[in-house]
Amino acid sequence: MKTIVVFAGNECSEGKEPYYYNVAYQTGKILAQTGFLVATGGGEGLMDQVSKGAQDNGGETVGVCLYIPNRIQSKHLSKQYLYYKLNSRQEKLISLADGFIALPGGIGTLYEITAILALKKKGEIKSETPFILIDGYYKDFQQLIEKMVENGFVTDGINKLFQIVSTPERAVELLKKYLYEV
Repeated sequence: MKTIVVFAGNECSEGKEPYYYNVAYQTGKILAQTGFLVATGGGEGLMDQVSKGAQDNGGETVGVCLYIPNRIQSKHLSKQYLYYKLNSRQEKLISLADGFIALPGGIGTLYEITAILALKKKGEIKSETPFILIDGYYKDFQQLIEKMVENGFVTDGINKLFQIVSTPERAVELLKKYLYEV
């Protein structure tokens, strides 16, 4: 069983919750229905909804949780790891992945996205390992990457290390193609 690590925010503004929680739930649901094991940071918010979507649809879920006082961890985890340091937690989460998805999130999610890109660029993660960002939310990120390329801070090939799609369905189609058909 292939493992897909899903990076996602643990909170968003109240008015945006219905939309983002639905995208997260659908991502977990479709991953589980396709037979992928779903791994997240194990927290609340979008991470919780990904795990809930997977578990509600017969999927296995792993949470690689970060201990923060008073933080609520997802109740929708088949297995849980608990870490006290962010870097150790990230190393474990990344080590589980056959592919990656990033849903909308904040600084932590941006940290995870840039870590994957840096590791792929340095060859510590295979460049062909799928990395898919879901939602128009990442349009500005794409523009920032293009600006970095334009100004010579990163090479043009960086754009080949990730894809942005609009729906969880399209993300899972690509994961199936890259992980099972190649």
